[in-house]
Amino acid sequence: MNRQWSAAGASQRGIALVLVLWVIVLLSVIAGAMSMTQRTGVMMTGNIRQEREARALLSAGLNFMALMLERRNRPAEENPWPVDGRLHPWNFRGRLLWVGAAPEGARIDLNQARDDVLLSLLQSTGLEEGEALALRDAILDWRDRDNNRHAEGAEDQDYRSDGRPIGARDGQFLSVEELQQILGMTPDLYKKLAGALTVDARQRTVNPAFASRKVLLAVPGVTPEEVDEYILQRQQAREQGLPVPMPAFGGAFFKNSMGTRFRLFAELDLAGGGKAQAEMVVDTRKRTRKGYMLLQKKFGKLGALGRAMPPEDEG
Repeated sequence: MNRQWSAAGASQRGIALVLVLWVIVLLSVIAGAMSMTQRTGVMMTGNIRQEREARALLSAGLNFMALMLERRNRPAEENPWPVDGRLHPWNFRGRLLWVGAAPEGARIDLNQARDDVLLSLLQSTGLEEGEALALRDAILDWRDRDNNRHAEGAEDQDYRSDGRPIGARDGQFLSVEELQQILGMTPDLYKKLAGALTVDARQRTVNPAFASRKVLLAVPGVTPEEVDEYILQRQQAREQGLPVPMPAFGGAFFKNSMGTRFRLFAELDLAGGGKAQAEMVVDTRKRTRKGYMLLQKKFGKLGALGRAMPPEDEG
């Protein structure tokens, strides 16, 4: 009898030990999960803090460059932050930022560009003539006010046939990003085009002194060799302190005018590596209580926005 009670007690003690071990395992798992959650929360808080700090610093850089626009007509030796398309160092609260500015007229206005310029720009990305014509006509159909389809274009019915409930705008582009809605546009092609375009220049001409290689290649009939030769001449003129010459090609497509609208840039090195970037476009002809009229403002990682740099350094 005593042996039976002894065996039963040992069995109960064994079951209790197993239960205790399982409880310990469960508590360990819960503790690990809570620790991981806490670490994730700390990391997220740190990322949010870094992002907010970066945005505040970038905004300061953009606002500083807006102030420097008042000096844009001064000699270079009196203005360390000129409107020249380059990024220049600026220290603010112990942080180094890179700031710059360029005339918005250095880009092709998506709403004003001639048909042949749009076609040439599309072909410069490597598109075949047929593909370029279809996209060019789709862009024209999007921005014109009628519902008459261009030869290779796309109007409302074409968008519906493609499963898109919303057709062509039949009005001007409100942003360059809207180009992604054009029938036939791909993400890769959009990335190639975006940095050469604007909706804020409000002019058909382009300032060649600040135009990127992409923009210069959009001149109908121009060759890459002619563009590269002009970029070299432009660089040499800057290095010698001489006025930038007009290109031998392009004719009326180019106009040596700064205009009143400027794109401002700011870049910042992040503590964990990488860069943050911001840009905004302002109109110096119009003012509000906070300064120049703001036309657009964007934040993003380097590469997501069109980086400001000397045009001769672009690939």
